Amino acid sequence: MITPQRIGRILFIAFACATNLVAAAPNPECGERVLPAQLIANPAAYQGKVLWVVAHVTIDFENMSACPSENETRSGSCLWLNVDDGPFKTDQDYARYQSKLQIWKQFNLQTIAIHATFDRTETGHFGMWPGGLRNVTEMSAHQGGWSFATNAAVPRSACVAELPAPIESGERRFALGHLKFRNGDYDGAIVDFSRAIELDPGNSRHYLMRGNAKKQQRDYAGAIADYTRAIEFERDYKEVMFTARAGARELTGDLDGAIADYSRAIELDPKFDGTYRLRGLVKQEKGDHQGAAADFARAQQLEPAR
Repeated sequence: MITPQRIGRILFIAFACATNLVAAAPNPECGERVLPAQLIANPAAYQGKVLWVVAHVTIDFENMSACPSENETRSGSCLWLNVDDGPFKTDQDYARYQSKLQIWKQFNLQTIAIHATFDRTETGHFGMWPGGLRNVTEMSAHQGGWSFATNAAVPRSACVAELPAPIESGERRFALGHLKFRNGDYDGAIVDFSRAIELDPGNSRHYLMRGNAKKQQRDYAGAIADYTRAIEFERDYKEVMFTARAGARELTGDLDGAIADYSRAIELDPKFDGTYRLRGLVKQEKGDHQGAAADFARAQQLEPAR
């Protein structure tokens, strides 16, 4: 039996559902909000459409891609990202491209929304991508975005629903740190490598790279401490860690310690000529010319076998 109370409850649920549907309806002025997988699965349906595409982006030379996530970056699962549609005929064109690229780099390795046109023929370098995004007009990240029409930073677009915050991982922070290291931002790299260590404390690469950044800043004691931790955690390539620590010890004047580490690296990989050469240089600096000559000779013997 349907009581008045049940009728009221049914009407309330129906009203709530209808209200939610209205609230969730997309703004027709914004265009659709889609994922890379949707475009790749049905390119004909989206060809030439202006869309908001939510993706994890990589902004690097010859690797401009929009992928489903930071863990799925294979070209077949990603879209090519055209940061500048040209033309490229003059020095001014190249300067324009470099200026735009610098803007894009602030969004590197982030999950963002991109307002652009989907083009299934935009396959990037060597035709590796199954489609791409061109005519980008706006990008929206978690804290804000950039409008190319006004050429300025803008608040988060009202057209984009709340984006899921990317899951922070040691690998992601390591990648950010590595990029900063390559660009000479050693302070920023150390911050990212330190965070990577907090998230994944058993990864030897995080300690190795933080040690490298500290060495660039002449913090040799800090570098040696990180290399020591890297040696503790590394399983397969300890000789790399010993060689790195040997170099830092040499810079502190600890020549005996450097020789000991190079010797340990040689025990682990006796066929790499470079380590003999490095140990020979330290022996030469220490005045052991006979030992240095023996290491240089051994390095020369091994070199053709590489």
